[in-house]
Amino acid sequence: MSNLDLLKKLRDITGAGMMDCKKYLDKSNNDLDAAIKLMRSEGGVKADKKSSRIAADGLVNYISNSEKALLIEVNSETDFVARSDDFKNYVDDVCQIILETNYKNISELEKDKEVFDKLEDIRNNIITKLGENIIIRRFKVIDNRDVYISGYTHNGKIGAFVVLESEDPDIAKDICMQIVASNPLALDESRIDQAILDNEKDIYKAELDKIDKKDDIKRNILEGKIKKFITENTLINQPYIKDGSLTLKKILKNNKIIDYTRYQLGEGIEKKSDDFAEEVYSQIK
Repeated sequence: MSNLDLLKKLRDITGAGMMDCKKYLDKSNNDLDAAIKLMRSEGGVKADKKSSRIAADGLVNYISNSEKALLIEVNSETDFVARSDDFKNYVDDVCQIILETNYKNISELEKDKEVFDKLEDIRNNIITKLGENIIIRRFKVIDNRDVYISGYTHNGKIGAFVVLESEDPDIAKDICMQIVASNPLALDESRIDQAILDNEKDIYKAELDKIDKKDDIKRNILEGKIKKFITENTLINQPYIKDGSLTLKKILKNNKIIDYTRYQLGEGIEKKSDDFAEEVYSQIK
């Protein structure tokens, strides 16, 4: 193989620039395998540096096979990288690796050193190649052998899956779209965090304290507001997305929603805003 062919092959394998490929081939005396190992070892240092940067863009993906369904969020720093084929292929590879395991979430997977190291290896490679921090933020896997699961993603930015007791593809898809659009707090009233309800009551009470009405009237108003809040924020009680006169509970008839999960890209991640002027000022004080 000529030096030019080696250069092209190394570039195809690693995605690195031509000058970097030439440098590592020179260092390894044109030994392709040695050049790759050297590039990865030194590239890993670069990847570690990039790993400290905040990644709040990326991709939400849903995939399933005959046994499992997976919803995952993988973050990048920019939408430009998230839309690249390299990033999408990386996410697909991660999904396949996860589906080959028995882990239901990222916390369980991180305890398996062999699988975790494998994912870290390909993560560092893609960080080096794309020049951005990449993070497998979260995922959820559900066994679908005894239930019916349907998933939906919108432009790779938001997605959901719903677990039904029995198969109903049309309704399941509509429910997924409703979950994505309405972002319910819980499946039903029993699953709403009591702290959230207490907080809402406190807000409504503070509003009612400003109104000159009898206590029993205020109490009825408060109960009505809480009931409305529960209806709007529990999936099973929400108006059906295709017919507002019906609730999902009525649409499901004899079927039952067992569980659902919704991921919105970057939710809860605070992007750091660097104040460089303040940094300089702090150094000269």
